[in-house]
Parts: sequence; structure tokens; C-alpha cells
Amino acid sequence: MIERAATCLENGGKRVLRLTKKPFRTQRSLHSAFWSHGAGDINLPVWWHAFLQAPSASSPQWQRKGTSPNLQNTNSDVASFGLLDFLYPVRTLAYINKFVNEHTTILRRHRRSQLAAQRSRTYTFAADQSDNDVARTENVGEDVIAENTFEVDHSPIDTSHLTKGEIAGKLHELLFADERVVDIRQLWHLHERLQELLVSLDPGDLAQLFRRLSSSPGAFGLMKTKELFESIALSERRGIHYTCTIAVALIQRDLRTAVALHAEAADRIDGSFGSAIVFRYAIEHADWEATLAIWQQYGDHRRLFPRDSNIWERLDELPLTQLLEHARGAIDFAISSVEASNLDDAASARKLAIAILQRVLAVRDADFDPLLQAEVVEKARSIQLPGVDLLQAAILQNLAVSIENREHSECGLNMYRTARETPEFVPSPVLLQTLLRRCHDLRSSEDMYHILDDHRKHHVDLHKSSHLLLMSQLARHGDFDTVEQLAQQWTDRYGIDEISQATRPLLHACYRRGEAERAVGVLEKLQQKYNYRPEMREWNTVIATYARIGECDAAMGLSERLAHVNLRPDRKTYGILMGMYARRSDYDVTMQIYGRAISEGIEPSLDMIGSVVLALATNDRLDEAKTVVEEFTSKDSDVGSTRRQSPSVTRMWNFLLTKHAMKGQLDKVFELQNQMREAGVVFNGSTYAALMQCFCIKKMPDAAQKILKVVMPQAGLRPTALHFAIVMGGFLNLKHYTNAMNLQRRMVEEWGIKPTFSTQNVLLRLASEFDQREYRNNPSDPAPYEGSQTGNILTQTLDRVDPMQLAALGPTKFAQSNPPNVALQTSYFPYTINAFGHMGSFDKVVETYNKYLARAKENDPDAEPSHSVELLSALMVSYNKAGEYAEAERCWHLALEESKVVARKANVDPSEPGWVLYKYRFLLSLHLTRYMQTLFATSRVDQIASVVDSLQHAGFQISTHNWNKYIQVLVQSKQPLLAYQLCEENIMEGWPGWSRFGPVFDKKRRIKKQWVPRSWDMGRPFPHYETLVFLASAYLDAQALAYGVGKDVLKEMERSAPKTVEAVLKMPRFNDDIQQKLLRD
Repeated sequence: MIERAATCLENGGKRVLRLTKKPFRTQRSLHSAFWSHGAGDINLPVWWHAFLQAPSASSPQWQRKGTSPNLQNTNSDVASFGLLDFLYPVRTLAYINKFVNEHTTILRRHRRSQLAAQRSRTYTFAADQSDNDVARTENVGEDVIAENTFEVDHSPIDTSHLTKGEIAGKLHELLFADERVVDIRQLWHLHERLQELLVSLDPGDLAQLFRRLSSSPGAFGLMKTKELFESIALSERRGIHYTCTIAVALIQRDLRTAVALHAEAADRIDGSFGSAIVFRYAIEHADWEATLAIWQQYGDHRRLFPRDSNIWERLDELPLTQLLEHARGAIDFAISSVEASNLDDAASARKLAIAILQRVLAVRDADFDPLLQAEVVEKARSIQLPGVDLLQAAILQNLAVSIENREHSECGLNMYRTARETPEFVPSPVLLQTLLRRCHDLRSSEDMYHILDDHRKHHVDLHKSSHLLLMSQLARHGDFDTVEQLAQQWTDRYGIDEISQATRPLLHACYRRGEAERAVGVLEKLQQKYNYRPEMREWNTVIATYARIGECDAAMGLSERLAHVNLRPDRKTYGILMGMYARRSDYDVTMQIYGRAISEGIEPSLDMIGSVVLALATNDRLDEAKTVVEEFTSKDSDVGSTRRQSPSVTRMWNFLLTKHAMKGQLDKVFELQNQMREAGVVFNGSTYAALMQCFCIKKMPDAAQKILKVVMPQAGLRPTALHFAIVMGGFLNLKHYTNAMNLQRRMVEEWGIKPTFSTQNVLLRLASEFDQREYRNNPSDPAPYEGSQTGNILTQTLDRVDPMQLAALGPTKFAQSNPPNVALQTSYFPYTINAFGHMGSFDKVVETYNKYLARAKENDPDAEPSHSVELLSALMVSYNKAGEYAEAERCWHLALEESKVVARKANVDPSEPGWVLYKYRFLLSLHLTRYMQTLFATSRVDQIASVVDSLQHAGFQISTHNWNKYIQVLVQSKQPLLAYQLCEENIMEGWPGWSRFGPVFDKKRRIKKQWVPRSWDMGRPFPHYETLVFLASAYLDAQALAYGVGKDVLKEMERSAPKTVEAVLKMPRFNDDIQQKLLRD
């Protein structure tokens, strides 16, 4: 029997150490009284004592008020003394003590790590003596016991020779000594000795004895705490006595006794008596009936003793996520009480749930799950809790989280939108101001309009800071009318002295919309009405507006007229003017302005240096641009470190990155980024956009997508719609339509980014590609596929986008440097018309063009609709397809006139040679190709030569595609000799031969028409495969006439174009569509 009992003990101890909650049963037990022969003095481990003291699941419910419980009779006699109820083998207790001592350190560290993981916030509070008792006993309840590195004296104290006063003094000394060197049994021995001598302890010593006993790690102290409490008369019990005894009861998981003690103390104690710890314990263990009882007891106590006491102080230490879980439990308890039809309990439970939820929602600056919070608030509103107040508190709690966590901001804004639908919702000024700041940070204009409406509806005047925020943010989105109303209200309220605060948002709205004339009108109106003298800052905004829309002459003229108003251009002015010409690649004028600024004693700004770099980069003088950047950000410079941290310096490096990226020079991009990293230059979104663009050009969109998903978030940068548009365009170029669509969907659903100018362009191109593919696959019945998807996307885009607000969206792909008032027509309409034209759907071309004219008329009713060069090119495709060659030629001449405005160098007359800026040297390339088709269709191929000469005289360059198209047209027009001569002179230089013509010898693959030879300089024109096949067909035709006129033609070909003839003669023969069509045997 003894061996079997020993086995049970060993297994039971291991199960307890694993913190199991399953009841422990022995194989044999004796009557508990058999083991009551003084064994209560045995120092059992605390986990063993707690295991024996655990209340059964069938414990009866308690009453809120009642007589004081008899602690010695709460459980069985054996449980009260911490004794086992089965047969002890020999040396069993010694084995247990040894086992626990060896594992105490491990257990303590494990418990500390568990508690550290549970707590996300640290609370410090200075309290009175009772509050310190609560903290001490709570630490015991959590089993947080400091490691004992001191040697404890366990030897008994001989008191036989001591007087009563000496014993009391010795006890006092030990009570306030370091608890790590004092044995709790010595304290209890001295206390018993004084009891025998009928000496009462000092109240302070008695309170300290309670603290020491209740905080001791062993079961002995817990047991003696209860015994000491029972020995004190009811009238003599104080708050500290109840606090320590309640803590002991909670350690032993005896919530029933703790609640009964709390009820007793609530009726008679004025002060703290452990409400906070028992309240938290009941909530953490989801015992809501006990929680309600404690809450009611606390409320009755506050009515009897209106002294400050905080029942929340221990609950507030929990992480906010746990608090939200407990609030949900309280609401569920209130709902169940309502369903039970117990009106009194339901009302009390409802009040409890309200109090807990309000307390939870008042926590700030803590992370939590916003979805859980939304669920709790919605559930609270379902039982008609004060939903409006709770919603406001929940919104403020979300907005208190850092803006870097956008999920909380979005959740708060969604709650605000939902609350606005409730008629009784009246947002407070504090809430509206907080929402306004967050919308300003997120640049959410839609919600700002709601906030403005609520301010006007529920409150008299806007707060001053809110007023400025609204004007600033709405100006950023180009809403001039609303900003003008707010500016008038500002002037009426704050007077002329602060009129400049309202003037700047007005001018900024004009700048965003590209309305320079309106900006000038604003300043003139202020001068006439208020005698306001604009500062240099306001004039700079107007000059920047002219520069934004490409009105270079007007911007320069305005800067020169500043002297009439006693102002001089400053660094900002010169930076704007230099940037305007640098974007046009007008290097000479940029440096002239720079020299003028230096001569006037103005120190170059970062923007001015950046403009020099941009002008060099746009002229493909990249080595010189890199030298300027490296010298300016040199580590040897005294201000180099400060400069390297500036966004303007990052922008200089980005100019170089973007230029190399557009050339597909991936190695150069990597090299520049490494230099930036070594120099300490900060990366921004444009830096990564350049690398992504290079990957897409190199047909590696997956690598670009990895930067979007992984690299940028790790760098702390949030991707924008521009980054998504770049990757979508990369997938589109590889015809990975599904990947492009999925990325656009994830952008909206997962990242919360709204479609913008850039992404809609990609979507429009995607729809066009789909329509053209279906058109090619169904040539017999193309009607259902003639632009159905393209037209739908265009309609949706035009319905959603204000063309005058496009510039407010930041960097845009495809818009290039066009001013805002023509950005729409240079993107959406040209591509759509071009797609319809290629599909031969001329009716849709006319419909789309008329739609463009209507939109242009809406934007500016007094002006004639302008025709950008991109739009004219698209129209030429359509007119050629429809046989309207006269209209196509008219578009060509309009494009020539438009190029004189767009591409002309400053201060150079178009009649002079070389008036075209380097950046725009290929501006008319597509138009020239279309015009060649027009001349070929109208049998005027001979005019192409004069057209090419005039373009080259102006400074335009003839592109590779132009030369190849020209040569093909000459072959088709039976002018083979001229075709061979032009090919030899313009596109055959450096011809590497067929052996280096890429995968052209892969007979299993279809040959592409414009395959580029390996190691070919992309800056030089090269012959297309299709062009060489055309030339081969002309050579075969000349051979067929070798005995006649063809003999002289062949000789002249071989003399004047030897490289071309050699390439034609050595061209491999393949069974592809091109050779089958042109080289019939």
C-alpha cells in the first residue's frame, strides 16, 4: 500500500508542476482527522497548498452581504492546515521539499516570462500605505517572488530571558528588516509569545505582520494570515487586514471567501480594502456574477464613505487587447441577463458593462486590434448602450494610435462615417479637430468635407487650427471654391492682419489646378479690396503656377516685374525658374539664370543645384551630372552630412537613377544606389520607383513587385499608386494580364489605395490589349470586340476623375510634363482613340473625340479646345485607317505647329536651325510614321525626303522606327536603290552580322519583326528584321530583271550599299509569315 501511495504522490506532484487543472485522485485515502497531530506546522510548498485549497466546481452561490465567514471552516480541516488526505510514505514530505527547492529558480523565471508577455504597458503609481499593501499582495497572487540570494536564519529565538518590551522590540525590528534574511516562523513565534504574555501589538506592527505573512512564499504564511485575521475582533479589523486576507484567499483560488470578506469590509471600512485586486481577479476569470457582486459592494461603499478609492487601478495594468476581451465578456453577460428577464440584474449588468467599456475606451497610446474594438462597440450598441458616446470614445482611441498604423486610422474613419448616419450623433469639437488632423495626414479630402459639414451643422465656428488645416488640405486637392469661402470666413473673423494665412491656400489651390491667371486675379483683388501688399512668398507661388503649366515666358516676365513692387527675386524664385527650364532640358537658359543669381550675390540653394543636375541629365550628360552631385554631397564638405539628409539631395540622385533606369541600365542603377547608401543619402519612394522601372524595362516585373511588397515596407515606406502602376505596366508589357489585374485589386483591397491617374492608365491599356486580342482572334466577326472593354473603362474613368485635379495626385506615370489642363487628353483620350483606330472602329473614334471636345469645353468654356501632339498622333491613326487622308494631313500640320510651342528653345525663332530642345527630339516620331502612311496611300512618297530634311534641320531626330518605315515604303513604291542607299547611310553602321542577331537562328520560335541584335548600341538606329526581308524581296526583284534595267540597279546596290547587300544575301531562310509573304519562290 505504501509503494502504491508513493507512486501516486510522485505522479501527482509532476501534474501539479505542469499547472494542470484536472482534479487529482489517489488510490487510497484515510479520514482527514487521522492526520491532524500537529502536522499543520509542516512547511508545504505553495503550489501544493493551493492545489488542496482549490474550491470544488459545485461550490454554492454566495450572497452579496452576510456574516463574516469562518475561515477555518471554509474547507475541510485537512485543507485548512495544508495536509494531504492520503497515506504518506516515509520521508515523503522531505522529498517534496527537496524537489521544489531544486526547481524554484526555473519556476520563478518561467512565471516572470509569462507575466512579461501578458503586459504591454507599465504603470507606476504612488499610493498610501494601503495601496502599497495591494501591490505587495497582488505580486503574491501572481507568484512573482524575488530570488533569494541571502542566507536565512531558521534558528528559533530564545525569549525566555527577554521582557515583554524586549520581545515587542525584537518583533518590531524583524518586521521592518529585509524580508530576505528573516524567517517568517521567527516572526510568528514572537507574536505567539506576546499573545501568551497578553501583550497587544502596535497597529503599525500588526499591519506589517499581515504584510509579511501574506507575502511569504510558503503555505505557512498563508495559513497564519487567515489565523491572525480570525483572532482579531470584528471591530478591530482594518483595511490592511482585509486586503492581505483577500489576497491570500485569491492565491488559494477561493473567490467565494474573497467576495464575502470584501462585502464585510465594504459595510464598515473607510478606505482601501482590496477592491481592486478582487475585482480584477473576478474579471480575469470571467466570473461575472462575482464581478457584479463586487461592483455593487463597491458602489454601496462609495455612497457610505465618499472617499477616493480606485477599483480600476489593478485592471488598468492589463494590455488593451485583454481589456477589450473582458469588455466583450461584460457585454455578453449583460445580454444574457436581459435574455433571462431578470430586470434588476439586467440593469445592474448593463451599468457594469457600460463602466468597463468606458474605462477601456479611455485608454490611449496603446496598440490593440481595431477589428476587436469595432466588434465590441457594435455589440454594445446592439443592447442600447450609450452608443454615441461610445463611438466618439472608440474613434478617439483609434486616432490616438500612431499614423504609421493605418489600420487604426481607417477603422476610426469608418466608425465616424457610420456614426454620421445616426441622427442623434453630435460630434464634439475635440473629435472633429482630431479627425481633421488625421485626415490631413492621410490626405483624405472626402472625409474633410464631412468634417466641414458637421462643423457648420453642430457648432458655430471652426477652431483656428482646424480652419487652417481645412484650407491647406482642400487647397492641396485643388478645391478653389471651397477654399475661397473658408478664406473669406477667416478674413471676416480674424481681420486683415492675418489675411496672409488665407491668401496662401488660395494661391496653392490655383497652383494645383494650373490656373495661373486666377492666381494673379487673387492677388489683384486683395490689393484693391484690402490694400494688401503680397509678399515674395505669394509671388513665388504665382510664378510656380506659370512654370507648372509650361508658360515660361509669362513666368520670366512676372519675375522681371517684381522690381515694380519693390521686391527682388530670392533663392526660391531662381530655383523655380531654373527648374522650369531644366525640365524642358534647356541647359543654356538654366545656366544663364544660375549665373544671374550668383552675380546678384545669392547663395545657390539645393533646388538650384538640383535644377543644374536635372538639366544635364535630360540632355544625356550623365557623367557631368554625376560629378556635380558627388561634389555637392562630398563627405569632405562641412555641411555634407546635413545636405545628405535633405530630400532635395535625394532628388538629385533620383534624377540620375531615373535616367539610367529608362535606358534599362540596371548595373548603373545598382551602382548609383550603392553610392547613395555609402554616402548616407536617404532613400525615398522615387528612389525605389526608379529601380522598379528599370526592372520592368528589363522584363523583370516580379523583381519590381518584390520591392513593392517587401523592400519598401521594410524600409518604412508606404507604396503609392505610382509604384503599383509601374509594376502593373511591367506585367502588361509581358501580356501577363491576370497578374496586372490582381495587383490592381490588391492595391485597393489590401493597401487601401484608391485608383489614380496612373493606375487608370494601365487599366485602360489593359482593356485595350484585351479588345485588340479578341479582335485579332475573330477577324470574321469583329463587331462584339471593337473596343467594348476599352470604352467601358474610359467611361468609368471620366466619371470619376476631375481633369483639373490630376496634378494634385502627385507623380503620375504617362502624364510626363504636360500641364494639368492637358494631362487628361494626353493620356486617356489619345490611347483610347489609338486603340479604336487600330481596330478600325471609326465610329468609336468619332464618339470618343466628341467626348473629349465636350470635356474640354466644360473645363474652359471660353477657350478653343487644344490638341496635344499625343492626341493628334492618335487621330492620324484613325484617319488613315478610315481613308480620311486629308484629315490625317491636317493633323500632321497641327502637330508641327504644336511642337513649336512645346519643343522650342527659349529665345530661338522656329525659322532658325536647331530650335528643338534635346528632350523633345523624338516628339514627332510617331506622327512622321503616320504621315508616311498618308503620303504612301496618296502616291506622294517623293515628298517624304523633304519632310525628313525639314525635321532634321529643325533639330528633330529620325528614330529607328521612322527609318525602317521609310525604307519599307520606298521598297513598296518600287524605289529599291534609294531604299538600299538610305539603309546603308543611316542604319547599317556597326552591323554585327546575323551570327549575333540574338535568337534568330532558333527555328522553333517565331521571329520577331523588330528583334535587336546582341551588343547593339541602343542609341543608334538599327535595321528591323522585317525591313531586311523587304530589302531582300527588292533584291530578288532586281535579280529577276538582271538582263535588263535590273542589271544596273544590282551593280549600284552592291557599290553604294555593300553592308546592306551582304546582310540580305546572308539572311537565313525561315518558314515564317514575313518571308512567306515577301519572298515567294
